[in-house]
Amino acid sequence: MRTLLLCLCASLLIGCAGSTSVKPAVTLCADPVDLPDRGLSDRDVEIFWGRDREALRDCGGRLLAVIDR
Repeated sequence: MRTLLLCLCASLLIGCAGSTSVKPAVTLCADPVDLPDRGLSDRDVEIFWGRDREALRDCGGRLLAVIDR
């Protein structure tokens, strides 16, 4: 009887696992910009910093929208 109960519990868990969605509620933030393997000019630094800053601002806006719901 105990074995039957364990098999029933395992079957229920397996059956429920397939019906749930594993999709994250919030999209993840962008990774930092990959820097080239060379010396960077002032212009390069400003461009890469600007890209990272823009991605951070976008990510923060998405997260605030989720929190405010």
